[in-house]
Amino acid sequence: MYDDCALASKSIEFEQYILMDDGAGRRFLELFAAKAKEGVKVRLMFDGIGSRGLLVSPYLGEIRKAGGEVHFYNSLLSSRLFRPSRWLPRSHIKTMLIDGTIAHTGSSCLWEIMSDWHDVHCRFSGPAAADVARHFSQIWESREKNEKIAGLTPRPDAAISYTVSAPALKVNEIYRELISRIKNAKTSVKLVTPYFLPPHRLRRALEKAARRGVSVQVMISAKSDVPIADHVSHSYFRRLLRKGIEIYLFPHQVLHAKFAVVDGEWATVGSTNMDYLSLLRNREANLIIRDASTADTLEQAFVGYRGLSRRADKKYCDAIPLQHRIAGYLGRCLKEVL
Repeated sequence: MYDDCALASKSIEFEQYILMDDGAGRRFLELFAAKAKEGVKVRLMFDGIGSRGLLVSPYLGEIRKAGGEVHFYNSLLSSRLFRPSRWLPRSHIKTMLIDGTIAHTGSSCLWEIMSDWHDVHCRFSGPAAADVARHFSQIWESREKNEKIAGLTPRPDAAISYTVSAPALKVNEIYRELISRIKNAKTSVKLVTPYFLPPHRLRRALEKAARRGVSVQVMISAKSDVPIADHVSHSYFRRLLRKGIEIYLFPHQVLHAKFAVVDGEWATVGSTNMDYLSLLRNREANLIIRDASTADTLEQAFVGYRGLSRRADKKYCDAIPLQHRIAGYLGRCLKEVL
């Protein structure tokens, strides 16, 4: 991403959930300011909570002074601060577009704390990057409307399609596509997510797939950055195991990647966690992949993770401390905002 930005000659457009004024983010902030001074069009959209540390960053002044533009999505520096019902949705997207032709999207934020987490990010061009260009222009024009910003539906039958879910949509396109593929799965479903707090529709689709004889495997981080989310996630394990779903725990670092592969032929990868916030509330961006070669690359990544992971079983569930089990069941009342 940095190298592509350094070579930008026309534009840098970036929507990011977390960018901090620290070692990881500062390099980009300095580069954004430098490119704006060169006459490159720089347009940056940061989430008002995820990137709140930037509100006092001197680099934003330099970027704006050089002609760059910065907007904070659903900022709480307004009457929203005193209206919790307006704190959501968030923009959880991590998408960059350089010169309108080279795009990046995935799960990576720019924060020093996350520098040793495991993420999956994709670099792409062609029609999918053109979709990013059109969509960013639309959201920039409507940026002051915040949560009313529209989404982007996947292009039918495209090998790789850029898709954006948005609160303004009655149906989350990423979620709908995922559920449809799971319901029609014939051999296998593989999910990777740091936080596994599946809404009812997703749980039921996975359970029914397993009942049909489909191999359903879920990979999550053994320990994420949100302990209560881990406890709630663990509270679903016994039921899922009884239904024939395999669960794997990646123990080496925070597994922050977010992707799914179905039947080795279809995949989705991007910013979407398998939880209520991502699937039902926030702005998210994923690639919908109907290309067997690319899907196989993600499937092989899953196989690699699995070889390093522990499989959850009854013994694992029995060993969960009682206080963590209680926290998990009580925490379910918060599952829609974790």
